[in-house]
This record gives sequence, C-alpha cells and structure tokens, in this order.
Amino acid sequence: MPMEYGWIMLLILAVMGGVIAYLGDKIGSRVGKRKIKLFGMRPKYSSILITIITGVSIAAVTLGVMSVLSKNVRIALFGMHQLQLQKAELEQQRDRLLEQARALGLEMEEKNNLLAANENLLRHQEQQLADANDRIRVTQLDLQQTQAARDDVSRQLTIVQVARDEMMARNNQLNTENKELEATQARMNHTIGLLDERIKLLNDKMTDIREGQVLFRVGEVLASKVIDANADESQIRSSLGEMLAQTNTRIREHLGITNENAVVLYISQDEIDQTVQALHAAKGSKLIRLTAAGNIILGEPALVHLETFDNQLIYHKNEIVHEEHFQASEVNGSAEYIVFRFLHEVNQQAVKKGILPDPLTGNVGSLTATEMFDTIQRIKSSGDGDIILRAVARTDIYTAGPLDIDIAVRSYGTP
Repeated sequence: MPMEYGWIMLLILAVMGGVIAYLGDKIGSRVGKRKIKLFGMRPKYSSILITIITGVSIAAVTLGVMSVLSKNVRIALFGMHQLQLQKAELEQQRDRLLEQARALGLEMEEKNNLLAANENLLRHQEQQLADANDRIRVTQLDLQQTQAARDDVSRQLTIVQVARDEMMARNNQLNTENKELEATQARMNHTIGLLDERIKLLNDKMTDIREGQVLFRVGEVLASKVIDANADESQIRSSLGEMLAQTNTRIREHLGITNENAVVLYISQDEIDQTVQALHAAKGSKLIRLTAAGNIILGEPALVHLETFDNQLIYHKNEIVHEEHFQASEVNGSAEYIVFRFLHEVNQQAVKKGILPDPLTGNVGSLTATEMFDTIQRIKSSGDGDIILRAVARTDIYTAGPLDIDIAVRSYGTP
C-alpha cells in the first residue's frame, strides 16, 4: 500500500509540474509576443522572469503537495533542526548504549571468566565428590566386611559361651558325680572292710565250719515281711527293726541263750540305711527277705543280708495255676509219680509267673501229708481212663508266696 501511494504521488507531481511548465511557457510566450514588461524590464527578461517564477512555482507546488501528502517531507522541510537534535541525542544515547554495551561486554567477559572458573571449580569439586563417593563405597565395603566379621565373631562367641556354659554345667555335674562317687567309694571301702573282716573270720573258722554244727545255710531265708513303701521313712525303719529283733530272738532261743539282750544277728548299718532309702523311694508294697549271708555255725555270730522284691499279685483266688492231662497208661503205672510230676510242673509255672522260691529247696509251697495222700487216693479211684489234674489257688497269692493250692482230679471229658 505505501508503494502504490508513492507512485500516485509521483504521478500527480509530474502532471502538476507539466501543467505548470505548460502554463509558464504559454505565459512567457504571450509576454514575449505582446512585449509585456514586468517591473520595467524588457520583454526578454520579463519572459525569463516568468520562466523562473514558473520553475519556482513548480518547486513550491511540488514541495507544498509533498508537504501535504507526506509527513516525512514536512519533517524534512520544517523539522530538520529537531531531527538533528534528536539525531544528536540518539547518537549520545547510542554512545551511552555502546559504552554500556562495552561495559556489559567486559562484565559479561568477567562473568564468563568467573563462570568458567566456577565450572572448573565445580568440575574439581565433582571430581572430589566422585573420589569421596569412591572412598565412601570402599569404606562401606570395609564396614560391611567388618560387620560381617563382627557378626561371625559374635556367633563364634555365642558358640563359645554356650560351650562354656555346657562345660560349666558338665563340670558341676562331674563335681556332683565325683562327690557321689567319693561317698560311694567311702561306703564301698567300709563294706570292703566289713567283707575283709568276714573273710578273715571265715578263714579263721574254716576248720570249725567243717567240724561244727550248721544252723542256717548260706542264702537260707530266716525271715520275710511285706512292708508298705508308701509309709514314711521312720515307719519303714521301725518295721525293719522289728523284723530283725524278732529274728534275733528266734535265733537266740534256738541257740539256748537266756540273755534277752544278747545280739546274735549281725548286719551292716549301711545296708539297713540303703534298704530304708530304697523302700522310701519306691511305691506299693515290697517283700523284704532276711537271708543268711553265709553258713551260720553254732556258737558264731549270724551274718545276714536284706533282699527287696516287688510284692505283686500273681494269682487270684480260684485262678487255675496249672492243668495237665494224663493218659490212662500213665495213671495205671504210679499215682505217686503222677502227683510228684504234677507238683513239679506247678512249682515251675509258679516260679515263672513270679512267686519267689525258697533259695535252698527251690520250692514255692508244699502239700501236707494228708493232702498228698488224699490226692493219690482220688487218682487211684478215678478208674482206668485218662484224667486231668488241675491246681487252683485257694486265696490271692502274691510274690512272697507261699503257693497255697487245691488239686482237683477229674476224668477226661468231664467238665
């Protein structure tokens, strides 16, 4: 749009310049032809003046039109001084700006230098930080290894402490066992001393034993008694003392000793104490047997020994102890043999079941002569067929015995 406006303005100026020139030429020609004088000048000069005026008019009109149509022309014609002032001011501002630009450039250069220095410092610090991180990682690895080593040492310490505690506990146990062994050794030494005395006594009296009268053989039961192990220790000791006193009295009377305070029965106090403790620690009823520790010779002290057994119920009342079938051929042979054979089997079965036999005879009981004769007679009167002999408990029978039985004789096939 500004380009088209400039062309239009030039066209208008050219047309107006041509019109004015044409009019000036016409006017100058007429002035020259009519010999018109202007300002007293000759026509030639008047024509020149008109031409000059026309040229000036063209210039004036051109400037006027341009001034009207263009602000820049008006400024160029009438505001040049102001423009010069503005130009000077702008140049001053430019110089100030250039100076500021130079100052800013210097400042920027300084800042760039400072920035470069800071970047170098930053790179150096970053390198130091990287080195520090490396050292930290190495330190952390060392710390982890140290902690692992510490944990391992702690575990080993725990194991050592546990082993030490176990060793101390074992040491205490060994000390206790050692004390017990020392006490046992002392008791054994005491017992060995007693045994040495017995051996010496036996050696000294060997000849007398061969020639003298044996009242009780070694292992022979002198007395037996059932004691309740649930009783307190004083009651157990009292029961044992009573049994020993009664046995001492019986042996004293058997020897014909009239002194009631005479002691012919000898047993170590340790054995009595051990028996009392064993009974006190046990439960239920116990069978106590007082047996001869050796052959007891007339005129010599009776050395005895205590034996302890569980007194259990072996047979209930009316329970069958043993039953055996005999054929007719055996019955017709010897009834006495059948009875003795049957009683032997009864004895064996009772011993296997738990009844204590007599140490000397091995028997657990016996029949009276009347019972033996009656059984033989019933066998003989049973006829010529097979028979069944059945031993039945008369009462409840315990470990202590004796085996108290009835013998039933029945013909084979009879219920």
